[in-house]
Amino acid sequence: MRLKAIFALFAVYAITAAPAFLPGQWRVIVQPATEDAVEVYYQPVSPVMLRSYEGIRPFHRALEAAERRAKAYPHDLAPPYILHEPYRLVAPYVTMRGRELASPLISGVDSPDGVSTPYAVMPQVRPAENSQAALQALMEMEGRPIDEPEVFGMGISPELNRVVLQTNTFDQDLRRRLASRYGRLVAIEWDPLAQPAQLD
Repeated sequence: MRLKAIFALFAVYAITAAPAFLPGQWRVIVQPATEDAVEVYYQPVSPVMLRSYEGIRPFHRALEAAERRAKAYPHDLAPPYILHEPYRLVAPYVTMRGRELASPLISGVDSPDGVSTPYAVMPQVRPAENSQAALQALMEMEGRPIDEPEVFGMGISPELNRVVLQTNTFDQDLRRRLASRYGRLVAIEWDPLAQPAQLD
């Protein structure tokens, strides 16, 4: 794992002389988004491996409720997510109506190990660029970015408010092609050592 990270970081520096490291997100911006090209980033370590999840259950329950809100009002809201250290529920919105829809307190009762525990979480509302509807439509459309030969995976990243495309290689033509088709809906997660899953 350590050798892989070292090798990949050398590859990052080979592509760009000045990558930007975002420690809070554990991302290295290899090439930033421009008007005509999408962002490329590398994530040497997954935050999932580094976080403690003690006491997160109430926020998971609140996240589930916020996700239901986003699906019920997909043109007004964007996918929600949890921030860590300390835990916060972020509920992004794309319209003023969405701001109102995202802001109410989320409360309920959780029952871990059969013990009923009430919880109440106040979402942090933030503006977002892309709605739940726009991101989901891209995931479901025909001829979507997964059909690019360099791309072997894709998924919605709520934190980035983008559809993230996974690839182990890229060029400037791919960045420009994606930007011209999808604008700021997408970003590229590049891992030079990643291997696409083999289907039986």
